[in-house]
Amino acid sequence: MTLHYGYESSVRCDAEGLTIRLSASLFDPQLWRVIIAWFQTHVRVSHWLSAPFRVMAVEKDIPGSPRWKQVGIDVLSWVIFHLMVPPEDALVKLWQVIPWQVINDLCASAYKNAKSGRRAWAPAQLFAFLVLFFVLAAPSEHELLRMVAIVPLYRWFCGLGLFSPLPGHGMLYTFRQRVGAARFEAILTWVVQRCLACGLIANELLFFDMTDATASAHAWTPYERAVLLTYALIRYLEQLESGVHTEEPTSERVRQLAAEVAIEVLENKRLTQNAQAPSRVLKSLDLWTQRRQEAKGKALWEVSLEQAVQTLLAEERGHLPAEPTAQRRWLQALSRRVKALLPHARGDVDARMGRVGGVRLTCGYWLGFLVDSLHSVITAVRLVPLTVVQRTQMLPALEQHRERVGAYPHAIAADSAQDYYPVHQALDTHSITGHIASRTYHQSSSGLGPEHFTWNEQGDLLCPEGKSMIAGNQRKRGEVPFTGSACASCPRKEACLPTKQQPDGPRRILLKPLPHRRWLQNRAHTHTPVYKAAQSKRFASEGLFGLAKRLHRAHKMPYRSTDMNHIAGLMIAMLMNLSLLARRGQRVKANL
Repeated sequence: MTLHYGYESSVRCDAEGLTIRLSASLFDPQLWRVIIAWFQTHVRVSHWLSAPFRVMAVEKDIPGSPRWKQVGIDVLSWVIFHLMVPPEDALVKLWQVIPWQVINDLCASAYKNAKSGRRAWAPAQLFAFLVLFFVLAAPSEHELLRMVAIVPLYRWFCGLGLFSPLPGHGMLYTFRQRVGAARFEAILTWVVQRCLACGLIANELLFFDMTDATASAHAWTPYERAVLLTYALIRYLEQLESGVHTEEPTSERVRQLAAEVAIEVLENKRLTQNAQAPSRVLKSLDLWTQRRQEAKGKALWEVSLEQAVQTLLAEERGHLPAEPTAQRRWLQALSRRVKALLPHARGDVDARMGRVGGVRLTCGYWLGFLVDSLHSVITAVRLVPLTVVQRTQMLPALEQHRERVGAYPHAIAADSAQDYYPVHQALDTHSITGHIASRTYHQSSSGLGPEHFTWNEQGDLLCPEGKSMIAGNQRKRGEVPFTGSACASCPRKEACLPTKQQPDGPRRILLKPLPHRRWLQNRAHTHTPVYKAAQSKRFASEGLFGLAKRLHRAHKMPYRSTDMNHIAGLMIAMLMNLSLLARRGQRVKANL
């Protein structure tokens, strides 16, 4: 059967195949000449348009190398790609700077199909899907595959023809699980070293900042967390008493006490002030238990709860006392331990509730970037739950930077979340100048704060009037109590003494000598011109987080575990670095 259309075009369909005839008048004359050259000569062998099909699934002739799926490309796909893949498109330029062969080499050890088994999708092709996922900001990987299926540019980017089968969205999950975060870190290392070779990294001044990223999960409400914590306490008591898994209920009095203690430990004002809350929690617990028994499988939170219970049982924390007051104290201590182990959201057992900026309560993660100041190249990525304190993350990031760049930087600028003695101590050890904003000491009472107390060259603490203070015995946590020696006649006594030490004193203050001394040094450094210049550059670079959120969805983690979201953070960093390389025209020669 032959059908004729306008512009002298026709379609013939028979049992052997489909024949399409297109008139040359349909095409721009210059484009038509390019197409003729493409099919009449061998230009396609080295043309940029054919690069994905020459590079992404190449198999190495080395014993033990994995076998990749080979994608056939048809004539119609070539014509459509000529029409729909513009050479100046941003995605084309991005493709040209991504080390596809390097990705295959770095991921090859995760595959065991060299001699038998089905051919696997080449890691480079699956990596291309992940690149599009973060560039296009698709709502899900399933939706991404639908977009790739209908857009020729996206198919070309992944090295697929118009009629080539696509991997399922489950294949992308399997790929991330199989390859693991360590190999994605290795890919980022290659990208950073490429930036270094192109002169985009100075290693003079670095910036370290962290931003909050919401979890892709439903956060538990305070009431639901109270039910969950009560559930865990009762499960722990049941197994502690029997030594084996049992369904026998704990006594109603202990159940009521467990609910009361769970509400106390969560410290939610609305629940604490509601006298009926413990009874409501127990009713909800019974309903949850009934639904759990009726369900065929276990939810993620149930698995996490059982893991928390088993962790506590392995610690052998003793048994529930017989005396009521001792029971409450014992359960309170147990509840605080259980609280730290239980999930804070449905669907993501690793995400945690935390306060951002000390005010906004969010369930998610901290995403941190270590950035070189020359061209804003990201050299290290940190991703941790929101309950992890930020001061523990800059030093591991610096170690990653050293491994990738080859040396520590000369200086680093950061906010006050890093103004802690271990951080300063590590920076001093590695001869790194720290431009760190000063942290404010929170005082529980009135009176002059720790910033008014200084040290002389002999190592004596001086009061605000410059008088030496008498040191007491060091306590277990390292604090040393200091007592004023001339407070009675001091003209600043009224302003200096806290409320509890009024009216006569003497002034007493509890300090850790070395941390306090280093804190004062950093506080003085914040008034220097070099500090102000470094912080001004850091403030300007904070737009990098805004760019990451706007272009690559860094405001919300797409996956539901720390390991997978760590990969998401690495992908965002890689894309921002690769985009910088693409803007500067730094193509990877092996790709072309």
